[in-house]
Amino acid sequence: MANILAAAEDAFSELGYSQAGIRDIASRAGITSPMLLHYFGSKIGLFEAALIEAMSNRTYLDVPRSEFGKNLMSFFSNPDVEIRPPAMIVLSTGDAEARGVTARIADEHAVMPLAEWLGPPDAYVRAIQITMLALSYVLFTRQVRLVPLGSDADTKLGQWMAETIQQIVDQV
Repeated sequence: MANILAAAEDAFSELGYSQAGIRDIASRAGITSPMLLHYFGSKIGLFEAALIEAMSNRTYLDVPRSEFGKNLMSFFSNPDVEIRPPAMIVLSTGDAEARGVTARIADEHAVMPLAEWLGPPDAYVRAIQITMLALSYVLFTRQVRLVPLGSDADTKLGQWMAETIQQIVDQV
């Protein structure tokens, strides 16, 4: 099952929901299309399971509040960590059904857990602010690299993000 989800994450983050095909994903996973559909029922069922799996790493919440921004940026800047959800999210927007699944999964598996961790005041709004910033940061530093990795600009952007996110965390 893990190999199927990994293949789906790869396909959906590289090609997007609309362009990724069941046969291609099954081939990447080393199984047949009927077997893939047996497990997940449909392409949208597979997409939902793959997105949930991709968003399941919540280790970023296992840090002291005072270090959240810095630790999150450390996670994002680690080249050994594969971060697929932003690409999967953005590339799902061309399909109405996938966009709806994405909105629900992002809310349930990213925004709500972060809001619970943050606590009052305005936990949900603050969680959305952090999610929006994190999503755009990862997109522009990983998928659409605007500045060279390890450059002075890259360092400054990371510091700015860490400080901005920490300010949102520290609101009381």
